Amino acid sequence: MADQVDWSSSANEALHISFVQAGQETPVKLSTFHPKFTYPIFGEEECIFGYQGLNINLRFAAHDLLPNLAVTYDKKFKTVQDTKALDIEETLSAWIPEVSFEATSDFNHKLQSATDAKNWRPPGTLIETYTRRGRAFEIWCAELTDPAVRQLIDRIQVLVSLFIEGGTPIPLDDQDWSLARWQVFFV
Repeated sequence: MADQVDWSSSANEALHISFVQAGQETPVKLSTFHPKFTYPIFGEEECIFGYQGLNINLRFAAHDLLPNLAVTYDKKFKTVQDTKALDIEETLSAWIPEVSFEATSDFNHKLQSATDAKNWRPPGTLIETYTRRGRAFEIWCAELTDPAVRQLIDRIQVLVSLFIEGGTPIPLDDQDWSLARWQVFFV
């Protein structure tokens, strides 16, 4: 069997998280960074077996946090008996919404044609505005019972597990867990 090291990738290095917005012709990255932790998703070793030159790009539209996943690699390990490459999309399907798996071209088209992106406002009520270093900020408050708020939280909460030690996503569909008790603040 091939040397495992040759076919293992650091999940923390392979995963690129970006916030993007519409550009002149194609989406423009506003910020790209790596996660702090990937063990909740990929295991304690934070390694992904079965790829060489692996890149996992998880992009979020800056205005409404619409996610998109694109996985690329130079080579994929050919299955030998019970040893096979990790199915990255299947592994991530428990952590990110289904819409994340749309084709990148569809995501780019949605982003480029989003007429509401420039004037997008968070759901809820504007409760405060302030200025720091010449930049204006707004604080919005909404309840987790609002479907628009739940959609935003569902799209972005994978970051809890990637950046907060021991952090876990909140259960948005558990009937015993009261959504009405939570208020969400957006800045």
